[in-house]
Amino acid sequence: MLNLCAHESDVPPALSNRRGWEYFDQKLGELRQRDIESILARGQLLIEAHEELERGSYEATVKRHMDLGDARKYRIIAAHPVISNRGHVHALPPSMRTLYELTRLPHDVLQAKLKDGSINPRTERKDVAAWRVEQRGKVKVDGKSVEPKLSLSEQLKVAQTKIATLEARLEHADGSLFDLANDTAEVIGKILADNMSEGRFDAAVKAAKARYRAKRQRPAG
Repeated sequence: MLNLCAHESDVPPALSNRRGWEYFDQKLGELRQRDIESILARGQLLIEAHEELERGSYEATVKRHMDLGDARKYRIIAAHPVISNRGHVHALPPSMRTLYELTRLPHDVLQAKLKDGSINPRTERKDVAAWRVEQRGKVKVDGKSVEPKLSLSEQLKVAQTKIATLEARLEHADGSLFDLANDTAEVIGKILADNMSEGRFDAAVKAAKARYRAKRQRPAG
């Protein structure tokens, strides 16, 4: 007797495992938080939807929640080997657009900025823009970065970006270049070194150590 019913084995695995647009629509609607974990989860969900849905269905589903350009940024963030690393979650800014700008940095620059604390939850897009300007035009000679002399207009843009970054820090930290409660020791040290002569910096460090020792030796009141 001829069996007219299709067996599950007759359905290609790639198609049998696909989920419908309703699943992705529901999951995207549930991701409302604006934190790193939600941004990465949204990006991973969009990657899966892009792979599993037909193009028209994917675009229609995405447009219920965001524009296609933002969806592309989410996918790039979630696919980035450094940004998507859960070990860096605590150090990243909870902004999709800032995270996307970070994916555009050279890998070695991104790793260095994470290591020295330059990238932190308060990092903004203009900070990343300044780093990208610094990198623009660099070339490698014998494995070392060589930066050609910038034109006057380019120097002006770099200066304006740095000023904007400093102004933002001053505003967030109530007039201080750094926030003692939130900035890492590396960030505070870098700011001091960048804005003081070597002699004044050394004197400040010695004075701070002396005060710290005196404070520790002071009898409890």
